[in-house]
Amino acid sequence: MSASSRYCILGPHPGNHSYSTVKYFNFCRRHLPQTLGCRVQARCPARGFLPTDDALPNQDRTEIWWQTYALWPGSLFRLKSDCFHIIDQGLFWYSRFLRGGRRLGTVNDLIAYMSLAGSLPFAVPVPRKKFLIQENIRQLRKLDHVISPSRFTADCLMREVGIPAARITVIPYHVDTGFTPVVPAEREQNRLKWFGTVSHAILHVGAPTVYKNRPGVIRAFSVLREKLPEAHLFCVGGAATADERKLMEDLRCSSCVTFLPAVSVAELREIYTAADVLVFPSFYEGFGWPPLEAMASGCPVVSSTRASLREVVADAALTVDDPHDNERIASLLAEVLTDPRCAADLTRRGLARAACFSPEKSLNEVAGIYRMLA
Repeated sequence: MSASSRYCILGPHPGNHSYSTVKYFNFCRRHLPQTLGCRVQARCPARGFLPTDDALPNQDRTEIWWQTYALWPGSLFRLKSDCFHIIDQGLFWYSRFLRGGRRLGTVNDLIAYMSLAGSLPFAVPVPRKKFLIQENIRQLRKLDHVISPSRFTADCLMREVGIPAARITVIPYHVDTGFTPVVPAEREQNRLKWFGTVSHAILHVGAPTVYKNRPGVIRAFSVLREKLPEAHLFCVGGAATADERKLMEDLRCSSCVTFLPAVSVAELREIYTAADVLVFPSFYEGFGWPPLEAMASGCPVVSSTRASLREVVADAALTVDDPHDNERIASLLAEVLTDPRCAADLTRRGLARAACFSPEKSLNEVAGIYRMLA
């Protein structure tokens, strides 16, 4: 790396992407300049705007589309850098319009591509998205190097896309330093604010996408209520879908489940510290932020071991191999909620596990890839 090396991080339109993608973009653009000791450009399709951690801009979908697909390619064409870092697999089409420079991409997961290829049992993307997915994969194969947050996703890159191992570096995501336990008085204040006076507060964090398995969370919770009828489930990530509402009516648990919208990072920190347990029986995760954030906040975790989740939680959570096993998930939740020693042990192990995912370690490893490519 020369002293004059130029770096550019390319992120999503903040009104058109997920919490985790915006989070990673912000992390890189804010902290890598100091780690590298030089200026790093950060660009995204929203004109004159870079996203914050706490809010996404409220823009008309037509305007977002226009900024992203009509105006943005011209901006990409004019950019100059020795190394471009595209921070999500859904954005690799950017590379088609770049001129010069080495190309680095971060791949969180291959859900869209593997669903399209039939490797995952999820719904095939709608026709209008197929071309974009295929173009992203074409550009992925041309990248100079790829960062994967988990060994599982790295294996998928080699097996499903044919990326050589030598072009992949596994760099786990970090846990924000703001996710920490709080003193008992603050915990009680947060609990009253978000959960009221419920006896047992069970938390799930995730959008209503198929692989997050929210219906499975509801079914396991319904089984749990046979043992602990005073338990209450709180789902953060958006309103219930029509299918979820029907499921809750059939299981007669609608009054005991509360759906919260997407919240700010500050609010999410409060929620983790107030909950008794996080349940996370996903079918697939490229990494899995919520279990890590919950553990760092002192909240016990019950998780599946599918995809990358075993790498994230290790022995610091109670786990189930089959996310469909509602009886087992309910049993593990009951163990956490009724055995203070179990809950305390999970909290202790979770804090130790979360400490392994430090921001400094992640930044230093990403910076090392920048230096290698420039």
